[in-house]
Amino acid sequence: MIRFHFRLRPLAEVEPWGERGLHWFALTDGWYWIEVDGHKLFRHPSNAVEGLDHYVVRLWEDVQEMLPSVLEPVPADLVDHLTGDQDAWCDAAAEDDETALDWYSSHFLYTGYLSASPDIVWWRSIADRDMITVDWRHTAEHGLDCAVPRQGRASVPTELFLQAVEEFDRELIEAMDRRITEIETRGLAPDIRLDLDQLRHEHQQRSRSLAVTLQHVPATDWAAVREGIARIFPTPTRKPSSVAHRNRTSDQERV
Repeated sequence: MIRFHFRLRPLAEVEPWGERGLHWFALTDGWYWIEVDGHKLFRHPSNAVEGLDHYVVRLWEDVQEMLPSVLEPVPADLVDHLTGDQDAWCDAAAEDDETALDWYSSHFLYTGYLSASPDIVWWRSIADRDMITVDWRHTAEHGLDCAVPRQGRASVPTELFLQAVEEFDRELIEAMDRRITEIETRGLAPDIRLDLDQLRHEHQQRSRSLAVTLQHVPATDWAAVREGIARIFPTPTRKPSSVAHRNRTSDQERV
């Protein structure tokens, strides 16, 4: 199973930004974590609550950002490169291997905003069954934003993955609708700046974002990806063995 969990911080405890301002992003202040096949990512045993203390919209946006690429099936011969030598990928020159690098990075859930960020990569395979696999690695020895266990991999049917994404979207939009209604009904402290009309307008836009995202179908140039990977991970030229060399010499002599 897979599920994107979250809890919103009570409205009275949400801290305004800058000059006492609030907006849709800030109002998603709370906690989140991902549960997949019994494992909980963004969770540490010492946390008072189960998830990462951050803005829930951050996870919501990043899941949608990677979704089109994750739903595009990866050819079987390229799967291992998604979890291969990360140093080689990082050292690759973008001008030479841009297509391969873009393909590689598009499968990672962005975690760069965390002080100790795990590497979480997702891909779809249809060779045997139609499955989404998530692979996570966290080498840091500190921080509450790690995955537990620190390294692992799990797969779920693509249908269940999509259902989990849709459920996450629906639940966050509904929770934010209730939050906005609460603000409209009860108001906020007089020193907090908030444009209610803009808040409602943004909420309506965000409520449609998943449907727009799902309409985007990438058309990856697999030949270009393979060419880029071949440059990043060149296959060493193998010298013929002495046995093979002797065999070829014998054949020539017989001719």
